[in-house]
Amino acid sequence: MIAGYETTSTALACSTYILATNPKVQDKLIEEIDQIKWDDRSHDEDTYELVMNLSYLEIFVREVLRMYPITTKGQVRQCNQTINISGHIIEKNSIIQPDIFSIHYDPDLWGPEDPNLFIPERHLAKRHPIAWMPFGVGPRNCVGMRFALMELKMCLIELLQQYRILPSDKTEEGFQLREKISIGPDAVFIKLEKRSV
Repeated sequence: MIAGYETTSTALACSTYILATNPKVQDKLIEEIDQIKWDDRSHDEDTYELVMNLSYLEIFVREVLRMYPITTKGQVRQCNQTINISGHIIEKNSIIQPDIFSIHYDPDLWGPEDPNLFIPERHLAKRHPIAWMPFGVGPRNCVGMRFALMELKMCLIELLQQYRILPSDKTEEGFQLREKISIGPDAVFIKLEKRSV
């Protein structure tokens, strides 16, 4: 549970930084969220369906997690038999760990736009199935993935229904990524401005 909440809070911190520094992206998210009649929903299942079907929110979250994967340590695997892959021999008991940053920032996988730019729409194009792997892949990917995505989306919806996220004087200064248990910023300095709805 601690791992689940800590990684979600880190993803939320990165999301608020992106929103503070990309007002056009924030405008699109607010527009999509405002189109839903949240007070008219009658069941929790309806809420889940509504949240999971917000298409711009989905690609926004995917792009945040592409650019700022929370951890790289969860992808470590041990080879259980010697195998030849594309002419490379991987011995039994070898430890395998993909370089997620190289994958997530590979221009061949994420072009033609510069992978260093935040562009949610890049997720509308069909990509290699393992080009995006913030939760790992295969049968041993993160068991909390669906919970984490739902929690992150609900937090963003609640936040953006009430506030606009603005940069502060220290926004760039605090956003220095450090790797501890997870990879996250030292601090995120933003301003919240109450929306008049």
